[in-house]
This record gives sequence, structure tokens and C-alpha cells, in this order.
Amino acid sequence: MAHRGILYSATGKPFIAEATASANSSLRYNNVLHQIFCDSVPDAPPQAGIEFVPFEPSGNPYLDKIRNIGRSPFEETLFIDTDTYITANLDDLFDLLQRFDIAAAHAPGYTKCDDRGQSEAFHDFNTGVIAYRSTPAVGKFLSSWDKLHTQWSANPPFYLKGVDQPAFRRALWDSQLTFYTLSPEYNYRTIFPGRLVGAAKILHGRNTNYPKLETHLNAAKGPRTFPRFAQN
Repeated sequence: MAHRGILYSATGKPFIAEATASANSSLRYNNVLHQIFCDSVPDAPPQAGIEFVPFEPSGNPYLDKIRNIGRSPFEETLFIDTDTYITANLDDLFDLLQRFDIAAAHAPGYTKCDDRGQSEAFHDFNTGVIAYRSTPAVGKFLSSWDKLHTQWSANPPFYLKGVDQPAFRRALWDSQLTFYTLSPEYNYRTIFPGRLVGAAKILHGRNTNYPKLETHLNAAKGPRTFPRFAQN
């Protein structure tokens, strides 16, 4: 089992291309294997640092994502959504896994679903950037997330505003995992108003000119706020 790696889940050629572009942006700074689980392998020969792994889609891309996260071949994995752009080395995220089982950022577009029984202060997490260890405890958590998402998708007990986020929140609450909440710098959701202190290292949200957006966001240092940027 490889020590560290970055993982994507992509169904359909546009999303596979998007994941490949994200991986290429990451490879400028991160010398680890980038594995893309995909429902069809591109015809072009694979680039150094990128590996395509075919899987049979279930028809539910969110469920495929959860299950592909569980298929990681790495001891320490960084899962990243396809609509992302990496601007820096991400060793800091992997280093968190020396102390914590899993790490994710809060969901900035938080719209609390009607799932009761946990503290109302336990905020939803965005599942587009997740660092995690490959351990039995994390495997149990991922199985719980899979089961809850499957059950709730088939027979929603309430409106699933975050699609896979409500089940992630419940499974994490019910688990015994040690977890850490990432700052926006490691999952900057461009489609919502946001605040940064350090440099944004993972831009999350589609944009036609990521380098220009990166320059704009990281031109200054220290606390700063931004409006939402249109997804295009």
C-alpha cells in the first residue's frame, strides 16, 4: 500500500477531463500519485503521476464517490472533487493524519437538514476535500456513510439539501473518529462569499480562468473577504 496519494471520483467524460485538469494543477506542487476512479479510461496514454482506475457506476455519482473513497490504495488519502484547482503543496493536510483520523472543512453553504438527535452546533461538512487514514475505524465510518446515503436517497426522511453531506454528518457524529475541521484555505468554495487569512491552496468551484482567480485571491496577505464568484 502506497503511503500518500490524492484521489478523485469521476463519472462521464467531462468530469474525467475535469479531474485530470485538477490533478495536473496539483502535480505542479505535489509529487504523489493522483488516482482517478472513472467509468471509462481516456484513450490518451496516462501522464506521469496520474493513474486511471475503471469502476462500474451505480447510477448515483454521490454513492460512487463514497465507495471510491473507500477503495483508496493509500495509507493516507486526500480525496478532492473534480471541480478544483490546486495552488500549493498539500503536505500540511497529510501531516494532520499523524494525529487525526479524518479532516474536512465546514460547508459554507450550510442549510441544516431536518436530521435531529445530535447537537445543533455540529455543523455540516463539505465533502469535496477530505483527508483520511486507511484504518478499520475509518472503514467502518465509510460503510456507515454509504449505508445512510443509500437509505436516505431511496426513502428520504427529509429534504436532502446537501445530497451526501447530511449522511456524512450523521455518520461522523455516530463514529468514534478523531477529526479536524479544515480552514477555508484548504477548501475555498468560490461560489459563496468567503474569508481568507492565508493563501488559498485548493480552489473549489468551476471557473474559466483559475490562474487569474488565484492571483486575485492571494494578492494580499492577512484577513480579507470576497464576494461569491459566478460558476462558469
